[in-house]
Amino acid sequence: MIDFLTRNFNFISYALEFLAAFVGLLCFKKYRNTSTRYFIYFLVYIFFVEVIGAMLVYAPFFLPIQLLRKAGVRVNNWYNVLWLFGSIVCVVFYFHAIINRKKLKLVIRVVGVLFIAVMLSHFVFYYDVFLNSRSTFYQIAGLITTVVCITTYFIELTNSNAILNMFKMFSFYASVGLFLWWLIITPVIFFDIYNTEYDRDFVNLKRLIFLFANIFMYSCFILGLIISKPNNA
Repeated sequence: MIDFLTRNFNFISYALEFLAAFVGLLCFKKYRNTSTRYFIYFLVYIFFVEVIGAMLVYAPFFLPIQLLRKAGVRVNNWYNVLWLFGSIVCVVFYFHAIINRKKLKLVIRVVGVLFIAVMLSHFVFYYDVFLNSRSTFYQIAGLITTVVCITTYFIELTNSNAILNMFKMFSFYASVGLFLWWLIITPVIFFDIYNTEYDRDFVNLKRLIFLFANIFMYSCFILGLIISKPNNA
């Protein structure tokens, strides 16, 4: 079973991302007048990024992929821009949309601007890193930004009557899923030096940790979309 999970890690993750995006689209009508629609856009965006990323690896001879590769697009810079950078910007936008208190909104705006400024500066001064690797720096910047956004959300939630209905709020499920995912996968990042073909035990352990973190996070998203109420979203 473990061998099956590690060998098919990527495809299981793609299936989870597709399922979350699919459920989001099915529920879109329910949430079309709420901020949850932005998160549904985000889920579709994630699936799109992963599909193109997968095709860069598994279908390099497909004509559109050849055109992307001729334009200089590679797996590392694709994920650096659209996942490690783009997805965090989407998360910041979502939490800014669901927060009501002006001071907390300001905190999110400041953190978002700092994240963009820091990432763009790193891209400029360490362009080779951007092109050829997935830097731990990007992961840590994403973690800090996401945790600050989620913390502001929980501060507002615990200081309002909305906490009485939190299990009917999609934002609660999204926040829990994102928060625990980052807490689970971040420690693994610091040991990425062992992520080589010569240390298959670590490679398999990392895949299992990421897989179960993905299962938990996307399950939170899917469950939240299904059971939450639009007026509480």
